[in-house]
Amino acid sequence: MLHFPSKNSAAHTADPADVTRLHQLLCNHVWAFSNCRVDAPGLPVAEVDWLFYNSINGTFILSEWKRFPAPVIQVTDTGEPWVLANGSLVPNPVEQVGKQLDAVRRALRLSICRKHFPSADQHSINLYPSVYSPQVNEATRRERLRYGVVHGSLDEVALMVERRAVTVPLIAAGGTAQVDLAEALAELFRCSISQTVRRKIAPPIPVVPSPQGRIAAIHRELAALHLELAALLDEGSVTAVTLATLAPELVPRPPAAAPVAPSKPSTVEPIAAPKSSAVVLAAAPVTQKTAPPVAGSVKKVPPGNGHLKRHVVKHVPSSAAGPDHVRAAFLAALQDGQLRKSGVHVGQFGALVGQRLEKDRNLASLALGSLGKWCLAQAAVAGIAAVKDAADPSIVRVKG
Repeated sequence: MLHFPSKNSAAHTADPADVTRLHQLLCNHVWAFSNCRVDAPGLPVAEVDWLFYNSINGTFILSEWKRFPAPVIQVTDTGEPWVLANGSLVPNPVEQVGKQLDAVRRALRLSICRKHFPSADQHSINLYPSVYSPQVNEATRRERLRYGVVHGSLDEVALMVERRAVTVPLIAAGGTAQVDLAEALAELFRCSISQTVRRKIAPPIPVVPSPQGRIAAIHRELAALHLELAALLDEGSVTAVTLATLAPELVPRPPAAAPVAPSKPSTVEPIAAPKSSAVVLAAAPVTQKTAPPVAGSVKKVPPGNGHLKRHVVKHVPSSAAGPDHVRAAFLAALQDGQLRKSGVHVGQFGALVGQRLEKDRNLASLALGSLGKWCLAQAAVAGIAAVKDAADPSIVRVKG
């Protein structure tokens, strides 16, 4: 998590224990603005406890934090106060966060969206309201809320921030656009931005590839093509006829027959010679789930192909893809709980990205040098401890 604390000396400050716990639960693609002051034209000044921005999902989550002297026994929607275990009634935090939501939405539309999210529909900006209170527990009776949600632990808050998705994601463009967005949000919400946070948001300095690096990139692209071919064969979408037509060098050929000296005619009836293996292979389509091995055996597709492909399709557009799109897809896959055990196979990831690129683009122009080193560098910039798998260096996983 990247923390942007309030620069207003009169404002409340976040509890250091809460900040430390959020740092443990959230990665650096989540920006957290604490104790914000929002001044939107035509509305009262709003004091916001926490505003989270997920830079990968493009979501804003508003969170009102409340601590009460007794456990909360009843949570209700707007129109009624909350009831504590000691019998007292307290103002409804859901109503309070609803008022803050109007101010934040208007401020974003007027000061942020037109410049930093020009392609987004300004009238469809969807901020998500929530309330956090450690006095809410399993015994609390909760009325179904029409908008937002109530949490009783920071683990639930972090899970919401990571998983929340919207139909109109607000994602900054590549390059220095994220730094400009962070500075604009910090100024709007009257929060400070440290040099450490600036360095973590700033894109890595591009490195001009050396001849050795370009050679490595070519080998990487060849490996990616083999993985793509293996995926097609594994899905049973390519018949042996197609394979023999497009890549005849991969179809096993029968060995050349050695010359035999003429001999006397035999009285035994000759046995019909077996058909060529290439003919048999071309005559019948592959019906097995896994295609029969061919010359230059193709590696088996690593597990998690479906999850990895969804991240690539989600973050890498089919046109005008840039390095930031590839970076976002890799970081999302690296932090996917379904891929924690298997890790991210670098070659498979490169193959899936290559399928999304236009004919005049290639992966080497977006991820310079070795793809494995590039992936580790992106994780380091994002503040994620990632390492190569000890048994298979082509797999990158979160450390620990």
